[in-house]
Formats: sequence, structure tokens, C-alpha cells
Amino acid sequence: MKTLISAADVRKAKAEKRHYLVVPAHAFIVTPEARDVAGVEGIELLDAEPASATVSPAPAPSVADVVAAPAPVCPNSLAAEIQKEVESKLPAVDGDKSALIKALIAQALSDFEKRNPALPRQINDDGIVLVRGNAVQLGVFDGAPGKNIGLTDVLGTQENSNMGVGYMGWENAFFPWTLCYDEVNVVLEGELHVKTASGTTVGKAGDVVFIPKGSTVEFGTPTNVRYVYITYPAEWA
Repeated sequence: MKTLISAADVRKAKAEKRHYLVVPAHAFIVTPEARDVAGVEGIELLDAEPASATVSPAPAPSVADVVAAPAPVCPNSLAAEIQKEVESKLPAVDGDKSALIKALIAQALSDFEKRNPALPRQINDDGIVLVRGNAVQLGVFDGAPGKNIGLTDVLGTQENSNMGVGYMGWENAFFPWTLCYDEVNVVLEGELHVKTASGTTVGKAGDVVFIPKGSTVEFGTPTNVRYVYITYPAEWA
């Protein structure tokens, strides 16, 4: 029976200051969330133990090195209180030692205040996927060469979804299209124009536009638009 490696196992490895996990495919199953967390935390997932290598320890920084580096921004009052308390416990604190203590406290407070950025894409062990829209960068849409149109797929069969989901956006452009799938568009900003022989449907921010399979339309906008599209089925090409 294979052993399951979850995100919790990766976080435990990180807490133990381990840089890799040996998880050969014949003996382990690594969840999608575990792979995402490993990428963020810098934990390598290996099929075998790496070859041993001799690593020379980095030299400890000198007082001059630490003092010369610009101190990170931190609350002055808190830093001063901590420095006063530390120096009261140490004998014979001269100017150089005081400067070093000040720099180290400032660095520690700065590190404490740091927060890891939100993952642009989160895949949980239960199969739920979260895509953060503000992290999505649009790629080039090959279906309308020469036009300022971007498209990026974010969900599909690789996530075991029967639907395809992505982002699309462009400025002052139109292009014809015939759909061999059902499509729902959720307008995020601007105006989405969908022209057919019967007229033009205009969707604005917050609107939902459904286009049935087999429709021949002209997508476009006289201004700009960004929206989420959902297609069914995901594999329509």
C-alpha cells in the first residue's frame, strides 16, 4: 500500500528544517496541495536520496558587516525598549556592540512582520481549487491574431473538472467565433458585446452572459473588457 504525503507532511519537513522529501512514485502518493506547498516552501520532492556533497559553512558576519547594512524599518519605540533590556543584561556594551544589537533587533522585528504572499493557486487535499484572480496574467489569444486580446485557462480536465474555466480580456477589438460548446461569461469589468444575427447583447460588470452550443457570434468591446468564461465540456476542441 502506498503512503499518502499531504501538505501537513511538507509543512512538518519545513519546520524540521529539511530541504527535501524522498517520495518515489512506487511507494508514495503526493497530493496536489502538498506539491503546491512544497513549491512555496522550497521543499524538493525527490525519487531518491541526493548524492552527498560537502558544503562549507558560510562565515559568520562581522560587526562591521552587520552595522554597515541598512537597518530594516521597524517601530522605533519597540526596538529601543528591546535594545535597552538586552543591553542591561550584558556587561561592557560599547558603541560597536550597541550598534550591532540595534541592527539585529531591527532585522528580527522586520522578519517577524513579514507575511507570506497568498498563493495564486491553492489546491486542497479534498479537491477544491482556489484561483486568485488578481494573480492571473493573461496570455496571448491565438484565435484573433493582430488584436489586443488575452486569454488564460485556469481550470480544466487536469483538475478533474468537466468544465473549462479561464480569464479573457481585451481593448477595442471584435472577432467572430462559432461555439461547439456551451459557454457562460461573468463580466468583471468593462463591457462585453456579443453580436448575432438577432442583435447585440451587452454585458457589464456583474452581469452573466450565457451562449448556447452551436451559436455563431462576434465577441468584442468598443472600450475594454475582462471576464471569466466557463465552458462545457472542458475538452471541446
